[in-house]
Amino acid sequence: MDKKNYNSIPSSTTPMSGGGGGSSELNIKLTLEGLQREVKSLKTKLDNCERENKDLKKSIYDLTIRYDMVSHQLGKGTQKPFNIDAVFAPQTPEVNSNGIDGHSSIVSIQSPPPTLSSNVDERLLLTSTQQRNSNKKMDERHFFFKFTLKGHNASVYTVDFSPCGKMLASGSFDKTVKVWDVFNQREMATFNEHTVNVSVLQWNNNSTEILSGSYDKSVKLWDLNSNKLISSYNTSGFVLDVKFSPIDNNIFFAGNTQNHVIGFDKRTPNSIIVLENDALINSLYVFKDGQHILTGDSLGKLKVWDSRKGNKVNFPESFHYDGCVDGLAGSFSNSVNNALVDGSPFEIGPENRPISGVTMSSRGGSFAGGEDDGRFLAVNSYDNVIRVYDRSKVSIVSHPYSLAPMSLIHSLTGHKNKNWPIKSSIYIGKDYNQDSSVKRTLGVGKSMHDGSKSIDDDDDDDDDDEEQPDINQSVLLATGSADYNAYIYDIGFGKQSGKVLQKLEGHTDRVYSVKFHPSEPILASCSADSTIRLWTPKKKIFNI
Repeated sequence: MDKKNYNSIPSSTTPMSGGGGGSSELNIKLTLEGLQREVKSLKTKLDNCERENKDLKKSIYDLTIRYDMVSHQLGKGTQKPFNIDAVFAPQTPEVNSNGIDGHSSIVSIQSPPPTLSSNVDERLLLTSTQQRNSNKKMDERHFFFKFTLKGHNASVYTVDFSPCGKMLASGSFDKTVKVWDVFNQREMATFNEHTVNVSVLQWNNNSTEILSGSYDKSVKLWDLNSNKLISSYNTSGFVLDVKFSPIDNNIFFAGNTQNHVIGFDKRTPNSIIVLENDALINSLYVFKDGQHILTGDSLGKLKVWDSRKGNKVNFPESFHYDGCVDGLAGSFSNSVNNALVDGSPFEIGPENRPISGVTMSSRGGSFAGGEDDGRFLAVNSYDNVIRVYDRSKVSIVSHPYSLAPMSLIHSLTGHKNKNWPIKSSIYIGKDYNQDSSVKRTLGVGKSMHDGSKSIDDDDDDDDDDEEQPDINQSVLLATGSADYNAYIYDIGFGKQSGKVLQKLEGHTDRVYSVKFHPSEPILASCSADSTIRLWTPKKKIFNI
């Protein structure tokens, strides 16, 4: 619209007195509508121009790359790549619609020398093949977001898959424990007897009960069949970790802020076992015998305890489930040295930064002959490092639960753990062969044992590049992070071992904990954004 039309607007839209007012308002309305249509039309044209400009720039960029490639292949001779398409497709005839006699004719295009054509084609083919191989590797072990579980009203602090693999439990700052049918994406139950945030939970061995610990200083046991509270046990401090005995669902342990590891037995509610540490018990692991306990504490030390040598505390018959063990704040220091196993304590680093989580790989395999505890031990620490230890020689050269023979194979970095209780989880592929992996370590440099990455620094070796990474033959570690992401590392013994495979983005606040499914490559992550996110490889069909 030109200036004349714009200048005519004021005179035609000046309010008129008397009966002409309605006509003036109508003219203004019609004029505004016309202007709006014109503006919309101009915006559409502008968008089209911007798209065309973008496409044109892309075409110029692509053409420049192709021209540069062909120029490099042709060298500085007199022959110029005047027809790039012809160079890339030398056998393709070109149709000229303006022949000498006015009819269509086929004109052959002079092609570059055969050696040049073959070199270009081979290089392009090689690049394309390498790219496909690279994509194939990424697709095999690359995790993709599947869906979000929503229902908590505050930060989700902990998650745990049931041993049967069909359910997921979560604990939150909203004081509740929720149980989810993850494959049907629905909430199955909510337990809300805690009075402060739920800090940790674990399933029993047959997926029928859940143990939860809370900052209300209590440990509660929930029945999935009746969806009711079975029993409640008070402790001396905020509960930071809980674990069932792997051989007896009646026995479980709790670690708390009063430096205590407390053992409970449902059959004898008036009697407990107490182990006293010199620091907060931030994490627990119960070994396969159900009697030895691994702890990670706030002084950065790993310790193994023999629960049979702990202090046995008896309460009156009236204690039962409603009793309190706050009186355990007294000293039991005379039991510390007796209960500790040889090789404890084990310091993970010179600075003694607090340990926020201890994770053992799944039981099974035959790295030490017969079924045993996991081979890999991962320790999250406040120094932003996850240390991964190899326990393959533990039961061969010493006490089966000693920490001394462990070797440090990875010091993983990239995530943020400082000052936050971040937890990790380990996945062992169903086809992972521990014996063959030991043989593969013979070709790995000595840097494995000094805390650096356990891979060769020579990236020019393409032998391993030809092997397609298989998630079912992999050992992966996932961890939460304070930077709103979760991270996945390869901790096996392949070429990519010790590297960050992937950063999982999507949460909008700190990721406190992650947990792998007991048998499938499925990962659950929970966050301060009040949600739980599920991740699987691309090829995984999310059903069972």
